[in-house]
Amino acid sequence: MNLSAEEFQRILEGAVAGRHSDLETILELYLPLINRFSMVDGEIDEDLRQYLMIHIALNISKFVL
Repeated sequence: MNLSAEEFQRILEGAVAGRHSDLETILELYLPLINRFSMVDGEIDEDLRQYLMIHIALNISKFVL
């Protein structure tokens, strides 16, 4: 997904404001990075992946824009 800086800013602001569709888009954009940090012994640890996604969702409202 290719987004311009303005589109990303709008989506991030929406996610910070609590718009679920924008949060979903942010998680989708960062899924490759989330998967990379969810690897344990060369395989994705689903529990760790879920933990990271939940942590992002619960804390995105704390972002200062």
